Amino acid sequence: MNHVPPLRLLSAALILLTLASSGGVSELFGAPTPTAEMLKWEKLVANKLKIPPPPEGAVLCIGSSHMALWKSIQTDLAPLHVYNYGIGGSKMSHAAELFVPNFVIPFKPRAVILYEGSNDLNSNQTPEEILVHFRRLYRQIHEALPQTRLYVLGIVPSPGKRFDRWDAIKETNSLIKQECTENPWIKFLDTTTPLITQKGMPRPECFLENDIHMNETGYEVWKSVVAPVVVPAESPFEVPDQR
Repeated sequence: MNHVPPLRLLSAALILLTLASSGGVSELFGAPTPTAEMLKWEKLVANKLKIPPPPEGAVLCIGSSHMALWKSIQTDLAPLHVYNYGIGGSKMSHAAELFVPNFVIPFKPRAVILYEGSNDLNSNQTPEEILVHFRRLYRQIHEALPQTRLYVLGIVPSPGKRFDRWDAIKETNSLIKQECTENPWIKFLDTTTPLITQKGMPRPECFLENDIHMNETGYEVWKSVVAPVVVPAESPFEVPDQR
């Protein structure tokens, strides 16, 4: 019988302890180690899940800060009962990896309104990369909830440095719109063009001063595009607010 020298046993134990303290044991055995970014997003999702869930068959909104800050959405889309689960800072990948599995599929909405794309482009993702995440998102929804409809909003052309990517905004919108036309249960809503002046610049009256986010005028633009499509389509299926 071979005996491992005590010094080697001690060294092995020290290595395992070091790996354990650094999270390396999980990496050693193939399990991913949660990063600070992953833990942050898991916490944000967990906080949203503390809210009483909407009834099945509701209209659910997911997306980044432009969606989260749509405070007038309930009156803008009346008489629909709309449940806003937007989280600031999110990207299309977050929507696919976290929002769909944690909000959409468990809540079983009859319709989802999605806004993502701004933060993706701001972090230098390409339109093609955003499209990959969008495809993953809508395929998950359709596989789990084949009767659920999806409404996708065009990217906000925020003023300032973000507008430097105007060409990428237009390309991303074009790719996603084409994808929507190939799936009859998805509708693309052009909330981008009405936020642009005739000279091709963001309408300043629609945005908070020195900010990328919209003000009440900007959300009036969203209402003018979204409500005429979503309200008549979803009103016949309205469910009572049980919260």
